[in-house]
Amino acid sequence: MKRLIIATALLAVIAAPALAQRKPYSVMSDEEKAKEKVNESVDRNYRNTMERTRKDSEQQADPWANMRGTPEQPRKKK
Repeated sequence: MKRLIIATALLAVIAAPALAQRKPYSVMSDEEKAKEKVNESVDRNYRNTMERTRKDSEQQADPWANMRGTPEQPRKKK
């Protein structure tokens, strides 16, 4: 029982600074709300661009392809 209480207290101490970094939306001023909306749209655009880039980069590109010769054919046994 002691361990459970201590673990809960430690988690609360660790989580408090992370939760304190952002104001609730109802407490923000109009300017802060507008900035928040702009930041969210920028983040959304960034995530969409990164997703598109990942889809495009699934194809493996070989930048040295034009420098290599044709693959050698295996020699026939006599």
